Amino acid sequence: MQTTHIREKLHQYIDSSDEKLLKLMFALAKEYNDEDDFDYEFTSDDIKIFDERRQKRLNGESKTYSWNEAKKMITRKN
Repeated sequence: MQTTHIREKLHQYIDSSDEKLLKLMFALAKEYNDEDDFDYEFTSDDIKIFDERRQKRLNGESKTYSWNEAKKMITRKN
């Protein structure tokens, strides 16, 4: 399919699409065009969870794993 034909079909889809499809296509186009932009910001709840996890780690209340232990857990076949 040629680029001009793809562009025409895409315009047809956009012109007749519902809000869900428009949002999906917009998100895809934005991600494609902003690939070097990382504008995600952690919420205050995210930061609170990070702080709680950090404190547990500093207090020795949480377990850490070596790379080999983590790799074994990740690749384990059940």
